[in-house]
Amino acid sequence: MNINAISLTPESFAPFGQVIMGNGKTPERVAFAAKIENHRTDARLNVTYLHINPVKGPVSIEAMEKHPYSHQIFVPLNGTRHLVVVCPSTRDGEPNLSELRAFTAAGSQTVNYYAGVWHAPRTAIGGAGEFIMLRWDAGTAHDEEVRLLPAAVEINLA
Repeated sequence: MNINAISLTPESFAPFGQVIMGNGKTPERVAFAAKIENHRTDARLNVTYLHINPVKGPVSIEAMEKHPYSHQIFVPLNGTRHLVVVCPSTRDGEPNLSELRAFTAAGSQTVNYYAGVWHAPRTAIGGAGEFIMLRWDAGTAHDEEVRLLPAAVEINLA
């Protein structure tokens, strides 16, 4: 399977989560800009720092992951473009690869995946990336589900 990535917009990503970004023109503050939902009482907020080496296109996606009980937010720290690959679930809860979508996010765009949305691991493009990741974890196997894909999906970068 071969997919072309398109530029990330809040509208195109809406079925999968939120894109948090400013207008780039005027100083602004947006309180409660993101939904940070947790569906377990025993989970704690996990704030993780990530340094990710860049990849060059096309990008090969070999696995998808989801977090059934928590939203997951990635905040880019150094303006690095990043790849966002998502898909909904099938009726039996597996990744629905026939509806897979790929986006290139600007380094000023924060991505908030809704709980239960299948997504590829964070991928930096064009340069090394530093990110803060926020997710609610309980330290159990229920924090994350990972599925290896039957065949790699090639993503052509925009």
